[in-house]
Amino acid sequence: MSHQMYEHLIVQLCETYGIRCIPSDRRGFGKSEWNTSRSKDITYDTFAQDTIDLIDQVRIGKFFFVASSMGCGESLLAYLQMREDLQKECQGLIWLGPSLPFPLKTEANPVAPSRELWDMILTGFRQDRTGFTRTALPGVFGVPFNIGIEVPETVLQRFEWIIAQADAVAVESCVQIITTRDFTDDLKKLDGKDVRVLVIHGDNDQSNPAEATANLIPTLAKQAQVKIYEKAAHGMYLTHAPQVTEDILSFVLGS
Repeated sequence: MSHQMYEHLIVQLCETYGIRCIPSDRRGFGKSEWNTSRSKDITYDTFAQDTIDLIDQVRIGKFFFVASSMGCGESLLAYLQMREDLQKECQGLIWLGPSLPFPLKTEANPVAPSRELWDMILTGFRQDRTGFTRTALPGVFGVPFNIGIEVPETVLQRFEWIIAQADAVAVESCVQIITTRDFTDDLKKLDGKDVRVLVIHGDNDQSNPAEATANLIPTLAKQAQVKIYEKAAHGMYLTHAPQVTEDILSFVLGS
């Protein structure tokens, strides 16, 4: 979504640790437009190509992907689809609360989110975007789960504002796009690549449980290292920011 969701991580990595960060806004979020002159049907592949184009344009040299939730699929596709010279520059992928391999309940993955859940989210945004956002956000961060998490009202209000600034079609489309692709085969392709992978997930992520996501990734891409945070939900990038920052630094600087 918008890079503003991660400013608290970005500023510290840049200003305190001197690490160059290039945050991007997904189409329709932040300062990115949903439709462009080249837009046709917008899919996961479109998002991946946007990322590839950005990396190619800025010529950053060696880099790491840091992605969250749906963005983890974007970064995976971008890595697999980019030119060989760019792929060699990628030193690793860091995934925070990934929705991989496929965030939809199936016989093979019965603990993944149900179709009914996604339909409820879609209906919520369509009928009362502001009200639904306000109701749902505390659960993203684990506030109602009795795990000792508190998020200041001002912070929740800022996230409400970030979501309110997004293109309405982009919000609705992403809720639909996220369940259109099973990344199982893509993760298997990653298994043969010489690239490190760090997966960070919360043990109280009730939208995408670790059993349906993070814990499956090493069975498909053996190089993946998984860290499960205790008393953490989907939005642990905010509630557990010091721990996330420490793990990013260890992964990046230890390479």
